[in-house]
Amino acid sequence: MRADEPLHRRSSLRIGGSAWRFVDLGSREDVIGLLAAVGPDWRRLVWVGLGSNTLFPDEGIDGVVVRMSGELADWHSAESQVTVGAGAVNAHLVRGLLREGWIGAEFLSLIPGTFGGAVALNAGTRERELSEILERCEIARVNEEQGVWHVGTFPASELNLSYRHAGLKDGDVVLSGVVKVERGDVEEAKSRVRQDKDRRNRTQPYRLASVGSTFANPQGDYAGRLIEAVGLKGHRVGGAQISELHANFFINAGDATAADFIALMALARHRVRERFGVELRPEVRFVGFDGWAQLIEQEKSLR
Repeated sequence: MRADEPLHRRSSLRIGGSAWRFVDLGSREDVIGLLAAVGPDWRRLVWVGLGSNTLFPDEGIDGVVVRMSGELADWHSAESQVTVGAGAVNAHLVRGLLREGWIGAEFLSLIPGTFGGAVALNAGTRERELSEILERCEIARVNEEQGVWHVGTFPASELNLSYRHAGLKDGDVVLSGVVKVERGDVEEAKSRVRQDKDRRNRTQPYRLASVGSTFANPQGDYAGRLIEAVGLKGHRVGGAQISELHANFFINAGDATAADFIALMALARHRVRERFGVELRPEVRFVGFDGWAQLIEQEKSLR
């Protein structure tokens, strides 16, 4: 366990103050032990993966930031079902599956972050999303009244998965999931992965500090198209900037703060709402603070 861990080092956006404590948990028993220890005070725990879709607060987090590693980042296959730890890195998982001759999960290679985060967001690409291959999840869930944790297995059908959303309860901790894969043409699958990565690198600023897509696409349209249409492509607030390459990618252009990032999000939401009547929903996770409240306050100042 480390004290005063700088969170900007744990975020693909490179923004954030320090965590009071930061801990890596390497086994299921470690997680169960920690949850039992905190009991009803579970809100002091903040679970993160690679910090790839995460905005941490400038003032840091007065709690324990937890990351899963070791056996919690492992996976194993049995027939056409693969059990994946929540801490597994999506790109590593796909490479391993292809190495063993399994196909069907290649879209995950384009999703930065860990499997647990992919479950929480029902992550996906324009080709597929996790709900199409997820069969069930093992989740630790707290009894709010008693402050006691229980671990259960939940079929994907009970998780209310929809576009970039999973119906997890407050405090739920995803421990692992089972996805279905199949035998197939591995070389063709690898070729598709390479093509998708080439397309991504041409159209999205993946080499820069960002959270990936800042907003979820509204039904029937694209957040990037709407933001570009209101003239904000390349616009900058402090050190936060809307990418010149893709308007739904907000980047840290050097010295951005969380306040800069939220101010830029508020401006984009305001302009798009005023012109198109569309409410952009953040895809980025506000972790350790109420980013939604700050976003709304910023928008009030723009009216």
